[in-house]
Formats: sequence, structure tokens, C-alpha cells
Amino acid sequence: MGQHRFPSRYGALLLLALAAMPARAEMLAVATPDGSCTLHAAPDGTAQQLADRLATEAEAIRGMGARLLADAAAMRLAPAREHVPRFGDWAYGWVQSYVTSYRVLARGAVGLADALAGRGEIPDAAAIAEEMAAPIRLEFRNRVLAPALENGGFAADLSHVGAVVDAEWAAVLARAIRALRALPPAPGPASILIDLPAVAQPLAPALLAATPDDPMAVIAEEGSDSSMVFMRSLRPMAARLGAVVVRVSEAGSLVATGGAFGYALAGLPGTVVGLAGGIGASWGIDWLFNKLDATLNRAAFEAQALDAIGNAERRLAAEADKAVAAALQARLDALARRATCP
Repeated sequence: MGQHRFPSRYGALLLLALAAMPARAEMLAVATPDGSCTLHAAPDGTAQQLADRLATEAEAIRGMGARLLADAAAMRLAPAREHVPRFGDWAYGWVQSYVTSYRVLARGAVGLADALAGRGEIPDAAAIAEEMAAPIRLEFRNRVLAPALENGGFAADLSHVGAVVDAEWAAVLARAIRALRALPPAPGPASILIDLPAVAQPLAPALLAATPDDPMAVIAEEGSDSSMVFMRSLRPMAARLGAVVVRVSEAGSLVATGGAFGYALAGLPGTVVGLAGGIGASWGIDWLFNKLDATLNRAAFEAQALDAIGNAERRLAAEADKAVAAALQARLDALARRATCP
């Protein structure tokens, strides 16, 4: 970033202007950020050549900014990637999956009951699934995203990138000003105003204004859109929900069978032992089911969570890049107009 990639462009512009002075000239009023405004004679088309050169420089700066923004997003979300396996431990944990399954089931039941009671529209299956997935999204936010993005870390990254982009743009304008000031002075009124103060407006504020108020919500949104990664995390809960339904509908067949068998063998003491055995058998089968489900599905779940983070990295960087491009274009559009020094 120290040595500019195009050191000779403005020198070439100046040489062209000096060599072509006998040709028809255009009168330029050059307003600079220090508040001065001077009149200069230049070959016809000099203002357009300046605009073209600045547009080329702006595109190079935008490319540099895009690379910096992509690196900033990747580094900022690297800790989130590292937390995905731990989130998998949580989601596929046997005890925690029970707790979460009851939370999920309760949310679905409350939503459906409210709708049936006339306190809301009757939701379709997708809406019920979305509502039931809310506890999973909340845990993903708290366990994976918050350590990486809380306390305005991404905004600080954008501020740094904005400062670098501003420094590069200021260096480009400084070279342009030197070339323009070297043009011969003009005695008469100018027809074109080169408004460099407007072009020199800082870019960092526009970049910061494009920062999402809640970057974590962007990633959660990507997770919902990327093959329903958060709904994938409901898969280990399916066994839990199924177990709840079976135990209610069948009155706990294993438990009841164990109790009846124990009572037949040893009366009341046998009933206690039988019930305990039935509960143990039920939970043991459920534990095996959970382990099988984790073996089959956990790798895909974690891969989709990583994909959601990767998509969010690209989206955050792309939206910031759009802000830089729009700010640069706005400054280029303000470069020249029909006017003279105020």
C-alpha cells in the first residue's frame, strides 16, 4: 500500500496537457480540499481523462477493499467455526437433547393451542417447524456466534478497513491535485469545476453505515436458508419427541410391563424393581437410538453449520463491498460540473 501501482498516470496527463496547449483548451476551475480554487487552461477533454483515471484508481481501491473485507470477515468468524463441534456436542448430547426436546415440544404445543383458541392464525407445518426451531437458533447464537461477534468486533474491523481505503483514496487525490495545479493558469472564467472537496469525502462513514445492526442475525438467517441447518439440529430431538408420544399413548409400555412382571414375581417389592428395570430399559434403548442418530447425522449437521458461517462471511463482506463501491461512485459522480470558482 506504500508504492502506488500507477505512478506515471498523472504525470502522463500533465505532459499531454502541456504538449497539447496550442490546441483548443478547456478552462478548468480546480477546487481543492484546502479551500483554494484556481483557474487553469487545459487541452479539451482533460476533465474527462481525469475522471477516467480516477475511475480506474477507484476500481483498484475497491478490489483492495474487497480483499481486506473478506479477510476481516473470515478472521472475525474463525472462532465461530471452532465452536461448531462444541455445539454439536450440545445438540447431540443425550441429556440435553431431552431438555431441548421438551422445550421444542412446548413451543409447538403453545403455538398450536393459541391458534386453535382464536388467538392467532392456524399455522402451517413450515411455520410450526420454524417456531419449534427457535430454541436451537438461540443456542447456536449464544454458543457459537456470540463469542466471535459480540461487543462490536465486526464494526471495529470495518472501521479499520475504512481507514485503509480512505488513506489510499487520499493518496490518489493528492497526485491528481499536483497534476492539475501544474497546468498553466487561465486568465478567463472557467467552464468546468473540478470539485475535489466533494470527491475527497471520507469513505469510512459510508462503510460503517452499511454494517448490520446485528451481524449474528445475518448468520442465523443464512443458517435458516442453507438447507435448514437449524432444523437439522432437530433430528436428535426426533427420538426424544417420539419417546414422549409413545410413553403417553402406550402408558409407558416397557415401564408398565416391567412393573407387572415384577409384581407377578415378588409382589410390591418386585413391582418397584420391575418399574426401575422398565425405566432403565426404556432409557437404554433411547440412548442407543440417540447414539445411532448422532453417528448417522452429526457430521452432516456440523458441515451445514460451517456452510452457514461461510455463507455469512461472504454476505457480510459483499454488503460492505457494495457500500464502498457506492461511496466511490458517488464521489466520482461529484467530480466535475459546469461551474467556475465560487
